Amino acid sequence: MRTLILALPILLTACKKPIEYVEVTPDIPAQTLTPCPISDRQVKTVKDLAALATEHLRTAECANGKIRAIKDILEKESIK
Repeated sequence: MRTLILALPILLTACKKPIEYVEVTPDIPAQTLTPCPISDRQVKTVKDLAALATEHLRTAECANGKIRAIKDILEKESIK
């Protein structure tokens, strides 16, 4: 009787279907995955340096915006 009690749970769990995992890929817009433009301006004057710094700041803001957009998409997918 004790052997039956010990063997029965093993037999019942053996019939259970294996867990099937499905990989879900979030839909990220193609525009978000494009690189932000980086200036190749040659600095010859202080005015050029200021313009280059402004262009680099805009590039960093562009990249940070895309990172935030991807983060928002991934967070929405994890809530589902």
